[in-house]
Parts: sequence; C-alpha cells; structure tokens
Amino acid sequence: MAKSSAEKKEPALRPIDSYGAFLPYLIIPFRLKSAKVLFRFLRTVVRDFFWLQFSVKWRFKTIPVLDVSHPLDELIPFTPDKVKIYLNFTNFWIRPMTFLFRRLGVKKALPYCIEYLSLIETAYANAAKVYRFCMTTTKRPDYKTDAAFKMIHAFDPHLLCVPSLHVAIVILASVYYADVFKNDDFTEEERETYTAELCEGARRIIESVLYVKQHSVNCIPAAMYMMLYVLKNRFTISAGIDIINSLFADDETLSDSDKKKISAHIHFMFERLLLEGANENDWTVPVKRWLKSYARSKNIVLPLDRR
Repeated sequence: MAKSSAEKKEPALRPIDSYGAFLPYLIIPFRLKSAKVLFRFLRTVVRDFFWLQFSVKWRFKTIPVLDVSHPLDELIPFTPDKVKIYLNFTNFWIRPMTFLFRRLGVKKALPYCIEYLSLIETAYANAAKVYRFCMTTTKRPDYKTDAAFKMIHAFDPHLLCVPSLHVAIVILASVYYADVFKNDDFTEEERETYTAELCEGARRIIESVLYVKQHSVNCIPAAMYMMLYVLKNRFTISAGIDIINSLFADDETLSDSDKKKISAHIHFMFERLLLEGANENDWTVPVKRWLKSYARSKNIVLPLDRR
C-alpha cells in the first residue's frame, strides 16, 4: 500500500559540515587560474602571517608588541573543551568549496572558489597592514595539558590579535556563501538552511577565540570593521551588529549581566571605529588610532606610522 502524502518526507538537506575538506586540495592546485590565486594566497599567508610574527619572536624584526587584554575577558571562563571548535576554523572555510564542487560541478563552482580564495588573501594582506604597525597579544593561560594546546603554543607566537583573522575569515566564509546561495542554482530551502548553518558555525568559532583565550573582546570589533572593506557591498554594519547580538546567546556559564557588559563593549568599540573611520579611505586609520590610544593608557609610545 502506498504511503500517504502526510507520511512521505523529503530527505533532509545534507549539512555542509558533513562534507570533507580534502577535495579542494585535489582540484584547486591543478587548474591554471585557481593555482595562480592559490599561490598568491599561500605566499601572503606565509609572508604576512607566519613569517611576520616569527621574525619578531626570533628578533629578526623589531615591531612593538601591545597587550590588548581587557578586564571583561576575565568574565569569560577559560574552557579547554572549546578548542575543537577553535581548531575547526580551517575546515570551516574549506568545506563550502567541497560542497560547491559536489553540488555544482567543478566547472561551475571553480570561479566562485577562485574569488573566495582571492578575498581571503585580501583579508590576510589587509590585516598585515596593522600587524606591521603594531603587533598585539593577550593574556592566555600557559595550558599545555593536551596535544591541541601544545600545537597552538608551538605554532602560534600569539602576536597577531588585532584584527583577529579567525573572526575575519569565518565572517568572510558565512557572508560570501550566503551571497552565492542567492543564485538560481539553489532552492529557497537550501539558501535558508545553508546560510543559517554557516552563520551558526561562524558564531561558535568567534565565541571560541574568547573561550580558549586566544583573543580579547578588543580583537573582535577590528576584524568586523576590516571586513566591511574586504567584503564591500556584501557585509554590512547591520550584519555586524547582528553578529555581536548573537554572541553567547545560549551560554549558560555567563550571567545575563555579564553578557550585556561584553556585548555593550564590543558594540562600543565597533561604533567607535565606524565613527572615527567615517571620513577615512583607509580602514587601518581608526584601528591604528585606537592602538595608539590604548598604548598611551599603558604608558607605551608607538611610532606615528610603520609600514
């Protein structure tokens, strides 16, 4: 006997999180156009992220280092279990490319992936403009109980906190693909489901940088502000405000009062950058101005500019 329509159910959409991160490694390096973009991306990451901070750690270069910790950081409990979410960062931004290759085919998906990698490269290059002016760190526990934290402490000198690239790239991934999902290749259900999934994943990773003490509440607004320029016409001020409002919404370890304090501070910092940068063409100007101000509050003198 045939099932009634009420008994029939459409199969649930497969989450992007269920896709592997390996397929792009087999495709992107072996297509001429994408290989060129990949080379630029890797060169920028090595030069402007890894080598830049290790060159300061090993004293090949001299760039001032400012501790940008804030008292509000102490309200957020150090939660080692959140490190899995924190380390999911790379797979989080790679998996959507696997999804596109599977869903659209290589020929149709590749142009999106090329633009995406180019935007990520732009984010790293832009962040380095601030890092070369002043490196930033925060107070993080000397916690090396498990392999994950041993790896973090070994490979991350913890000198590139403002702006947070963890925050910037997960925003980039969620916003970019939300835009991709608007085209006719995707149904309304897919668009809503996948956009919500990536937004939720981005929120959880942004929270994780505070739970595992890799960043301060002061690091998030600058990353969001930078993305207004990297993702011009895609990422909006209102979208940034929505992200701030969503943080720690389901956290049961923080009191409502503490949540409001954290949210209010991030809002204040974001609005400050928006106001001070309103007449600037260079997004780094208000960020550098804030770093100088923060340094003065600690009796540290920063250079007027540093390329």
